[in-house]
Formats: sequence, structure tokens, C-alpha cells
Amino acid sequence: MTPSQDPADRGAARGPRRLGEKYRDAARQDTLHTAGELVERGGLAGGLAVLLYVVVGAAFWSLIGWLLDHLLGTRWIVIAGAVFGASAGVYLGYLHMRDALNRSHTPADPVGDKDVV
Repeated sequence: MTPSQDPADRGAARGPRRLGEKYRDAARQDTLHTAGELVERGGLAGGLAVLLYVVVGAAFWSLIGWLLDHLLGTRWIVIAGAVFGASAGVYLGYLHMRDALNRSHTPADPVGDKDVV
């Protein structure tokens, strides 16, 4: 057999290109997504993203409330901050899911129904 007829040689010539395409396709599948994209997709990742919104919102606004309590000499602002942060996290998750539902249920504009001037 000549080298041009050897099947292993033909595969080796195309191998690096195929390997590069394989890694490029894998990289596209393994890209990082924003929390909003995860919520829009739903499933376990979406649920965890909403939970993260709630927990981080409550923790952040509790810290702000604690600082205000410390400065003002009160005790109730930390609780209000926690409630506000958790509520804001739930609302942010709702906004992401609503946007995803609006995009998925928007009817396509039929081609023949437009009036051309």
C-alpha cells in the first residue's frame, strides 16, 4: 500500500482539524452562563440561581441594616433589610422567568400578512 492509500494516513491528515472542531464545540457547550440565563432555562440550575438571589439579597441588605442600626442606635433596620433583600431576590428571579416566558411565547410574524407599501 502506498502512503496515500493507507486509511491511517488519511485520518491523520484530518485528525488535527477534527480535534480542533471537537474542542471548539465542547467549549461552546461548557461556557459560563449568567444567573439570569440559568433562571430562564429553569431546572435545578435555575432554582439554585433564584435561591442564590434570595440568600445573597437577604445577607447584603441585612449587613446594610446592621450598619444603619449601629450608626442610628436602633435594632429593627437589620430585620427590615433582610426582608427587603429576600423579597428583592424573589422579584429578580420572577423578572428573569417572566422575560423568558415572554420570549418563548411571542408569536412569529407571518410572512404573508404584512402590507407592503
